Amino acid sequence: MPFELTQSDSLCVAKMKRALSNFETEEGRLSGLNYTPQLQDEVIITTSPKAGTTWLQQICHQLRSSGPEGDMSFDEISTAVPWLELAFDQGQDLAAPQLNQSSTNLRVWKSHAWEPDCPKGAKYIVVVRDPCDVALSFYKFFENWFFEKDEISVDAFVQEFWLMRGIPESKMQNASYFHHFLSWYRRKDDDDVLFLFFEDLKVDLKKEVAKIAAFISNETWSCTDEASIEKATRMASFEFMSLNSVKFNESLSKKARNVACGLREDAGMNDSKIKSGEAGGGKKRLGDDLKTMIGEKWVEVMQEETGHATYESLKAAF
Repeated sequence: MPFELTQSDSLCVAKMKRALSNFETEEGRLSGLNYTPQLQDEVIITTSPKAGTTWLQQICHQLRSSGPEGDMSFDEISTAVPWLELAFDQGQDLAAPQLNQSSTNLRVWKSHAWEPDCPKGAKYIVVVRDPCDVALSFYKFFENWFFEKDEISVDAFVQEFWLMRGIPESKMQNASYFHHFLSWYRRKDDDDVLFLFFEDLKVDLKKEVAKIAAFISNETWSCTDEASIEKATRMASFEFMSLNSVKFNESLSKKARNVACGLREDAGMNDSKIKSGEAGGGKKRLGDDLKTMIGEKWVEVMQEETGHATYESLKAAF
């Protein structure tokens, strides 16, 4: 995941970018992006970082897990629903059966790849979220992991890192939030794509779980019964996931890659990815100048093709 340093980067942001450039190896990332689905109807959850990835991993895994209690036997959710780009570097075999796969034969993956780089031949669940919320959540995610608390300001993080991302120059780079969003928006009406909004999951989780259940079910297996939907909804609730937060703390990638990134071996280990996930929190907490920059980037990348000048306008159109 190489990052081009710029002359305007502050020292702390430059340090963070250098560390992140070692988060994935080229061999590992390409092995994931070049993966070919082995079975019918494999599912790839593809999101921009901090748009609901972990939430969808838990929902999909519990829907495919038999029994009224689901399955919480995994150490960390990405051992059950592997991250394609990082699986190789974490010692995971992409060809191996997934946890609890035997009962359903359903394989589910996580990815942050934009559409051109994502493996072909699967079903895709795309989750999008308000850009201000994503920016703030990404900052909080890296705080106390890739930089110490208050070492980098929110303004510096968003301006010098998050907004600096653009169209990938190779498979080794992630698309910006906006280009990732747009690449999948173009396929929103395709039968093999389920397009979801983070805010809808917050408002009516059971309704969205039912959509997901219908989408991932196939001719030989179904999880659309009321019991399966109720179970997955309960086990994907904020209360349940908070009580089991140690299983959603990105520990697998931290154990595998912290040292390679030049970080402490235990960096970020005490932090959980399970936050309140407040919808609209970004607009409350980000400064006016930062919100203006994010709005301008939306207009620059998204408006012409989508016809919408804001995220709110696009979401309302659905």
